[in-house]
Amino acid sequence: MATDQKFRKKAVVFLVKFFVIYAVLQTIILIAPIEPLQNSIASLQASWLGLEVTGNTIDFGAHQFEIVPNCTGLVGISVLAAIIFSLRKPKMKKKLSLMGIGAVILFPLNLLRVYLVILTAVSFNPAAAEILHITTWFVTSAAILIIWYYLTKKVAKVKEFGKLL
Repeated sequence: MATDQKFRKKAVVFLVKFFVIYAVLQTIILIAPIEPLQNSIASLQASWLGLEVTGNTIDFGAHQFEIVPNCTGLVGISVLAAIIFSLRKPKMKKKLSLMGIGAVILFPLNLLRVYLVILTAVSFNPAAAEILHITTWFVTSAAILIIWYYLTKKVAKVKEFGKLL
């Protein structure tokens, strides 16, 4: 019974650390001057689709698609960071490596995600794009968990989640 209670305590500590780290990173994303990143993503997406762009806004017909801070891929990366840095293992140097690898995977994945959403809006309609937008966020979330789980287990050489806490 004592090991169950010990695990629960570690799990609560993990969750508190996760939400604090995520809240801090999300706040930074929302207040940091990342307009150049937003504008670059909008320009890239517009060029791929042959659309007009003004700043962070892509125009197509009577509709517009705005690249806001949460569209940059930084949110997914911050979720991964919150998971990685909330755990006791692996060591900090390895955590930083995991973050780097994760970011290199997640950023282009997010560019593809945004492309598919805008392509759907242009090809079909904005309502279909919104459904895809939500669906692809869940797919991205699953990718975040998969990246974290397999990379962390491999790097930390741990087979059970409880040993990471």
